[in-house]
Order: sequence, then C-alpha cells, then structure tokens
Amino acid sequence: MPINFQLGYYPWITQHVEPAKIRSAVELFASAFAKELQQELPGATVHVTDPVDVAPQVERIISGERMIEFMNPLGFVLGRLKSPKLEAVAVAQRMIDGKLGVDYFAQLYTHVDSGLTSIDQAVGKVQKSVGYGVPYSTSNFLFPALQLQKRRIHPFLNFKTAEFLGGHPEVAKAVYAQKTLLGAGHDGVITDLSRQPGFEDAKSKLKTLVRSQPIPSDPIIVNIPDEAERKAVVAALVRAAGTDDGKRALAEFWGNAKGLAPTSSQQYDVIGTAIEELRVRPEELLPKP
Repeated sequence: MPINFQLGYYPWITQHVEPAKIRSAVELFASAFAKELQQELPGATVHVTDPVDVAPQVERIISGERMIEFMNPLGFVLGRLKSPKLEAVAVAQRMIDGKLGVDYFAQLYTHVDSGLTSIDQAVGKVQKSVGYGVPYSTSNFLFPALQLQKRRIHPFLNFKTAEFLGGHPEVAKAVYAQKTLLGAGHDGVITDLSRQPGFEDAKSKLKTLVRSQPIPSDPIIVNIPDEAERKAVVAALVRAAGTDDGKRALAEFWGNAKGLAPTSSQQYDVIGTAIEELRVRPEELLPKP
C-alpha cells in the first residue's frame, strides 16, 4: 500500500505575502520533499492540506497519523502539552544578527516620538497602552509579556489599555501611527513594516526598547508513530531544504528561511518555562478550535 503523508501549515506563517503565493510555495516545497522521501520510502506521497489557525492545527496533527505540520513555537508547546505524540524534528534557519542560526528574539518597541528610552518609563506615561498580536504567539505575546513581568510591570494591569490586535503587522502599524505606545513582536517586525508601501521610513520611526532571550525558531512537527518512517521524513525534509526548489519555497512561505536543521522537542522547553513564569494556564493561551 502507498504511504501517504499530510503536510500542513497555518495561514499567517508569513505576513505580507498573498495566501495564493504561500500556497504555491508550500506546494513547491512538498514536491521537492516528496522526491527526496521516495529515495527511502518508494511510492510515498505528500499531500498539502488547507491552512488552519493554530488551535485547529493542533487538533489536526493530534488526531491523525503520518502528519507533518509547519507550526509556530508556542503552538507546538501547547500542542505537546495535550499529546506527547507530537515531535519537533526540524527547525527553520534564518539570518539573525548577521549569522545563520535556529534562534530568534522577541522585542518591545515604540515610536521615536514617544520619548521613551526604557521600558520602565512606559508605566509613567499618560498614554499607557501596549499592543500584542495573539495570545498563542511566542514573540507577539508570550516573551514580550515576560520581559515586562521581569521588570515588575504587569503585562496588562500596569497599562491603561492592553489589546490583542491580531498579528505582527497590525501591532507595528498601530505603533507607527502612535495609537499604541508599546508594541510586541519578533526581531524583524520593524524591517518587515519598512518593506510595505507607505511605511518605508519605519526604521527611522520605530525603535527597539528591549529584546528577549533567544527563542528556538519555527519548528516542523510530526505525528508519525513508525520510527523508521519518522527518520526518513526528517532526513528528506533537511535534504529538500537544500535543493533549489526547496530553498526558494522556504524563503517565500516561511519568513525568508534559509534552510532546515534537525532539532528535538527538548529544544522548546524554554517556552514551557516561559508559560510557567508568566503564570498563565495553557488553555488561556490557545483558543478552542
């Protein structure tokens, strides 16, 4: 019988890219991946599923077998708390601080006209507001909120308003327009905004106030019970990322990723620790699917 694998992703895997382009790029990667996989598993096929948000994505990978999902780090950790069947097997490589690596950072940033030179000063402002993206985002909420808490600033109660605005682009635009004093996001969010029409001066208008500890980058998660199949999948994923089609596809649909490296679930324990330190319940972060 043929061996059929399902490959899935979430719709906001990369901001500022049309859904059709993301889909096309994922399909291109799936094709390169299938070719590599068939070297060890002859006849294996890879089907790209429809994108779903993080909560239903977690349920989808838990309920199936031979499932492969491109996930965000916090989504994986929340999913693994529900089921130990989920395993992180590969991680996106990106250029961070001029070096190719498998970590990234979260940040809290503000408009240069805010007058802020430190996070502590935000508490004393009349316009005490902070913008997060979604509660199940590692860099759009969890780690920036933890940076505030470590400075004895409550991520909600010490601000006049604390809002979930929907994602990195929405937060960055709110800070740019000075509708929000502080914005939470990943380390490349200001650069991303500067590439959008009408926001070309974002790098001169927005500034970072604090950056988090390193965060393990976006993982590929599998639910594949058979160990031999799982090993074949991991090897094929990494090899596919090194092909011309694989490189082009990754850069297009996954935030300018440069490649894939093998990883393990234990690399993401730091995120579980962050949840505990923030003193939130996992079910409060992940909405019902």
